[in-house]
Amino acid sequence: MDEGNCMVEVARYFLSFTQEESCGKCVPCRVGTRQMLEILTRITQGEGREEDLDHLLAVADTVKDCSLCGLGQNGPNPILTSIKYFRREYETHIREKKCPAAVCDALMISPCQHTCPVGINVPKYQAHIAMGEYLESVETIRERNPFPSICGRICHHPCEGRCRRGTLDEPVAIRALKRFVADWYFDHLDELPAPEPFPQTQSQRIAVVGAGPTGLSCAYFMAQMGYPVTVFEALPLGGGMLSVAIPEFRLPAEVIQREIDYIAKRGVEIKYNTPITRNFTVDDLRKDGFDAVFIAAGAQASQSIGIPGELEDLEGFYYGLKFLRDVKLGKSVSVGRRVSIIGGGALALDVAHTALRLGAEEVSIYEMRSRSEMIASDEEYAEAVEEGVRLNFLTSPTRILSDNWKVTGLQCIRMKLGEPTVTGRSRPAPIAGSEFFTEADTVVIAVGQAPDLSFLPRDSALERTRWETLSVDSNRLSTNIPGVFAGGDFVRGPGMVVEAIAEGRRAAIAIDKYLNDDTSRVEMYDLKKAGIPVVVDQEVEESWETQPRVEMPKLALEERRHSFEEIERGFTEEVARQEARRCLRCDLET
Repeated sequence: MDEGNCMVEVARYFLSFTQEESCGKCVPCRVGTRQMLEILTRITQGEGREEDLDHLLAVADTVKDCSLCGLGQNGPNPILTSIKYFRREYETHIREKKCPAAVCDALMISPCQHTCPVGINVPKYQAHIAMGEYLESVETIRERNPFPSICGRICHHPCEGRCRRGTLDEPVAIRALKRFVADWYFDHLDELPAPEPFPQTQSQRIAVVGAGPTGLSCAYFMAQMGYPVTVFEALPLGGGMLSVAIPEFRLPAEVIQREIDYIAKRGVEIKYNTPITRNFTVDDLRKDGFDAVFIAAGAQASQSIGIPGELEDLEGFYYGLKFLRDVKLGKSVSVGRRVSIIGGGALALDVAHTALRLGAEEVSIYEMRSRSEMIASDEEYAEAVEEGVRLNFLTSPTRILSDNWKVTGLQCIRMKLGEPTVTGRSRPAPIAGSEFFTEADTVVIAVGQAPDLSFLPRDSALERTRWETLSVDSNRLSTNIPGVFAGGDFVRGPGMVVEAIAEGRRAAIAIDKYLNDDTSRVEMYDLKKAGIPVVVDQEVEESWETQPRVEMPKLALEERRHSFEEIERGFTEEVARQEARRCLRCDLET
């Protein structure tokens, strides 16, 4: 089994035939299995209650201990073990009304929409593309995501992993279709109705700290609800990490700016060069008349790894975030002939691609884990290999070597995988005697980012966690100070852009509830409307033929290695409509 299996449904499935086989001669098995099955069925249908888990465990223990035969004594085991090891899945079903595996049919309209962190109606916007209704398509996306052009380029597209077309041949190219229709919109601005500010129907004012994807998403949805919103951004440009860290060949600056311009035209005020500091604080925002404040300052601090020789003053040494920021902002960055990168995620791969484009002849990545445990996606890995990046797995740098304050290389040791930990990942262990040295002109540590709380006053009443992040309610994103909310990378650490957008939408819903004295939980996902027939407005074919997924055109390899020009070129209209027609419309009921 893998992430495509729902452990709640697995437990329900096993218990269903256990209950059917119960002979009924003893009460614990006869009554207990029926009670457990009823609870599990209710949870998979989105009707679970907080007390259900404790009730399930109590009944399961009773049935296991008091039944008179092996059926009753072993029947509860799937419940006991699945709750023990996958309790979070049960809680997500009950609290969020979400099935992480996109299996429980009653909880979702379609697997792709259910898996999307922001809940975009994917089949609907693809159907609009198939019919040439591009404006309707992009408006459908913007119901949940104000950054279609950006997500159409850099989203990690979990929706495609749940696309049912993939069980027949290949998943629909959902991300690429989003990019197509968003680019179509901006290419045809002169012919389309100009975006207008959302009507302001509320009197309460909202302040947002940070103009990254989380902050701007919150501001957009708050404006959509009718609230006047002001965003405070320390930098002279918006976009947060999108603007200062993601390379041009993945996400051009003009793509980010046009999305921000659209949000501003919908009524969101953005104040650049206006940092929130120890002198102009969150408390000052409340005193200035803002009824609620959402802190979305992002994760701007680089993470160190604490090995000898890790000194920022060394010539040729960088942290990944600063390296990419300097390049993106046009600063002069010299990498020399050989570049060594420590890390194995998207940040490390972006650094590697960038180093090649700056003229490096040899670019090597050192990752202490195996390829199967590498954080980067298969697509990102394949692109790195294609461009000539050397990936060294199960290798851990132990020292950065330098001479006269200039980097000369890395000392490394080979690793082997040990026993799996409670997280399921194996802990690497060094292999004695496997040390080696590799020369390098530049060393970049690219293991991620961390929130930077230095802008908060030392005497701030905002409660912090032991990991030096703000402590917030996971559902409502509220801090210990009424009216102050926080979310995104600033709270949870670095994540994917679509997750940041989802966090911004969650914050908007939570703030609206707070301002209206609504104490109910924030609901993020659309449930299937039972009993309402859906009229299928397209021909339903009796048969289908295998139709390969359309590949995204890319810049030629030789051109891309020497240019910061965007790698992916996008679909033509004809290709986009062809790909959109591959959608099986599993959101429709007939």
